[in-house]
Amino acid sequence: MFRILAFHRRFLSDTKIRLFDKELKSYFGNASRNYNSQPSNTFKYTDRDNVFTSPYDKIEIPSCYLHQVIWKDVDKWRNKTALTCSASGRSYSYNELRGLCGKFATSLRRNNLGPGDTLAVVLPNIPEYAIIALGASEAGVRVTLLNPAYTIYEISKHLAISEASAIITTPQKYPDIMEALKLKNSVRLPTIVVPNGNEPIPAGAINFRDLVSNRIEEFDNIGEQTGTDCKNDTFIIPYSSGTSGFPKGVEITHSNIVANLLQMGHHGYHLDQEDGSEEQDVIPVFLPFYHMFGFVVCFLNYLRRGGHVVCIPQFTIKNLLDVLEKIRTTVLYVVPPVLQITVKDERFTKKHMDYVNSVTSGAAPLGIEIIKQFHAKMGSHIPFSQGYGLTETSPVVARSKYSSWDSSGFIFVNTDVRIVHINDENVQKNLGVNETGEIFVKGPQVMKGYYKNPQATADCIDGGWLKTGDLGYVSEKGELYITGQLKDLIKVKGFQVSPAELEDVIISHEKVNDVAVIGVPHDELGAAPKAFIVPKPNIKVTEEEIKNHVAQRLSKHKHINQITFIDEIPKNATGKILRKELYKL
Repeated sequence: MFRILAFHRRFLSDTKIRLFDKELKSYFGNASRNYNSQPSNTFKYTDRDNVFTSPYDKIEIPSCYLHQVIWKDVDKWRNKTALTCSASGRSYSYNELRGLCGKFATSLRRNNLGPGDTLAVVLPNIPEYAIIALGASEAGVRVTLLNPAYTIYEISKHLAISEASAIITTPQKYPDIMEALKLKNSVRLPTIVVPNGNEPIPAGAINFRDLVSNRIEEFDNIGEQTGTDCKNDTFIIPYSSGTSGFPKGVEITHSNIVANLLQMGHHGYHLDQEDGSEEQDVIPVFLPFYHMFGFVVCFLNYLRRGGHVVCIPQFTIKNLLDVLEKIRTTVLYVVPPVLQITVKDERFTKKHMDYVNSVTSGAAPLGIEIIKQFHAKMGSHIPFSQGYGLTETSPVVARSKYSSWDSSGFIFVNTDVRIVHINDENVQKNLGVNETGEIFVKGPQVMKGYYKNPQATADCIDGGWLKTGDLGYVSEKGELYITGQLKDLIKVKGFQVSPAELEDVIISHEKVNDVAVIGVPHDELGAAPKAFIVPKPNIKVTEEEIKNHVAQRLSKHKHINQITFIDEIPKNATGKILRKELYKL
């Protein structure tokens, strides 16, 4: 069974080396010192013109692997529950989780998956996600995260982009994986399935339980050679459309995530239990683990701090209500559409927030009115914050705590922000306080680049500065406000939808001559894709035909919401779509 993995023939060194001990102990022993409880009254610039920074002093960020920072304090909460599945009820203590991660790392190494190999994870929010991600970290294996709702066309494309060496999924998704591999006549990759209960394992698949069984000795890799460089080698490849275009693999290193976890843990930003508290934070996570918001902010962040993560495999209002009613939730992370539902849906009441100590919204800006409505319904005593970030920043750049509700908060420690003037000459000029421009970011959480796409990387990163494509300004108090997007991306329920990807799918329809897609406001989705279509001459095409064509090829959040048939797509002299003109139609 295991031999199906062995075609890689890449053996890893088992040489033990002395790494990190002094550095980690020195850093972590002093990590909680010198934190201000509130930002200073005077907002700080760096010594460069109009470069904004955190109101807090910089922190030291150690050079270490993701699994090392997660397990650093595990002895303090070994007997506490780490993860629970809201659907099945299965759970793991921290002691069990630590052992299973070691076993999974052992199995990956035994089957010659190591540095240079990528494991594609196509799973819903289940507890085993932690075993897979942290076990891969110990084994020196990269992971790439795919949306389990992807169609076979999307899976095929993303497996090719990431150059996956193996795949891990559910029995239900296994047939789609096989079909996706057939699309481009790909070699059949080793595929591991994670069963839910006693369901049968598809023929030809590897049972995940065999890779973490009692027959596998625990491999404790802390302080040992992983065969990778935590600063320069990629650990995770999520997907993003960047500032425009088709989805690209984002290279995030161990150090990127470690830095962002420690930035989030700074006392000036988080609203939850202090590190080392006897009280255990309980966080239900319906935000998908394949998205950096769910994976890093909700998932890894709370495992690092000894929290109890309740995994919700499928988000529905009923599923969230069930969790809030049955489990004593202390922390809640949402996206704007979900917060709007809690306000408008009569099923949500104050009792669901009885033990909630903080609510944080991200992925898209949230207006002050909906926050006021939430507090009016649920109670003004509940601390509320917003954050700002991107997949490319691992993901957080700023978060509010002592700042205004409608801002994205203060810039993270060790992070610089520039607000750059937008002009046709492409001359970069830094703007000052309360002036709106494109947000540029530099910090230890900024990605390495786009996977095997140097041109896209060069277009996005200039001298270490990430061009976010987002518009905003910094107030006189040092709060970051997001006002819009320079880029064409559509944020549907907080998820990026690329007009170019939709246009590519629609233009493949035999009755379509030309197409352009924009995002339009939507009460429930935040924004929704609208297509302007030029049919081929003398050929009739219906909205239903186009919508079905897209639905067969792309995930639900990318489906076309509106269609307008027109005679010609407005373009400039170089053929670029004039999307501003489309908004007038």
